[in-house]
Amino acid sequence: MEHLSRHWEERRAPTLKDVARAVGVSEAVASVVLNGARSGTRVSEHRRQEVIDAAARIGYRPNSLARALQAGLNHRIGFYSGRQAIDARSLFFTELLGGVCAGANAQDSNLVLLTAADSELRLLELLTGASLDGLILQCRPEDEIFPLLEDLRIPAVVINDAESLCLPVVGVDEVQGGTLQAERLAEKGHRHALYKQSRSLTLSVQRRMTSFVARARELGIRTTIRYQDDFDEPIDAADIALVSKGPDRATAVVGWHDHAADLICARLTEAGLDVPGQVAVLGFDGFGSYYTPRFRLSSVRAPWFEVGRTAVSLMAALMRGEQVPHITSLPVEFVPGSTD
Repeated sequence: MEHLSRHWEERRAPTLKDVARAVGVSEAVASVVLNGARSGTRVSEHRRQEVIDAAARIGYRPNSLARALQAGLNHRIGFYSGRQAIDARSLFFTELLGGVCAGANAQDSNLVLLTAADSELRLLELLTGASLDGLILQCRPEDEIFPLLEDLRIPAVVINDAESLCLPVVGVDEVQGGTLQAERLAEKGHRHALYKQSRSLTLSVQRRMTSFVARARELGIRTTIRYQDDFDEPIDAADIALVSKGPDRATAVVGWHDHAADLICARLTEAGLDVPGQVAVLGFDGFGSYYTPRFRLSSVRAPWFEVGRTAVSLMAALMRGEQVPHITSLPVEFVPGSTD
């Protein structure tokens, strides 16, 4: 095993870390010299030459994104999720990445999946080393990648929750979705609804709930908002009591997405409540066609596949030098099921 490890160590391509170690400087200094990374680090001419000589001696080759772009397209599109893991079991990522892949295929490009590095410098090296033609971002607005976009100098499109940034944003019409949920409950005669919200208050999730509450109020429906602390346990004993006891009990529960709504249906049934006879349940996302749920949810169908494909289409337009809208919001639709 030691022999194999040593053999691989000899065969692998030299890294920036190897160059820094050879000269006795930090990786940041080596990156400033070899990759042109922006930094407050000052490097003397003597030290700069030492780094260049060491890189040549050990065979290090900088993979500069700028040089790659000057040479032409690399046919690589990056999808960056920040510190959020890309979970293949997540139906959201299944749809979204399916659309991004379809968009990349239409552009004759490969898709590179990227997540956050442990430092800003490593993140910059990771992204530039991938030689990307464009970048699709699905991360929070405070992610460390956004200050680096000027250095990357590549087209970027954001999916959801970044309207405050000067970048194109693609998402679904969350306001329309919340409104459709409230109107459905009013149509069914409900007057008190329990809204189960995520603790992860992204702008889109917050906007979805706010629009529901506002429209429900207009329609004479009172909303009780409670937050979901456990991803896999969206409803607790207090919630079950609210929908099962008293003359003013909530007769409907709105889950912030389909996974929560499906689990809510299961917990209510386990508690002896009839869905929808005693309690109606609504979801959001409309993923029912991708798995066999225990309940055929009444839900708002959000076109996440089209969001992914549209993001790549906008990015391609940016690469051609075209102007694109700041915000692109795709319509949603209510899909009746058996839970309301």
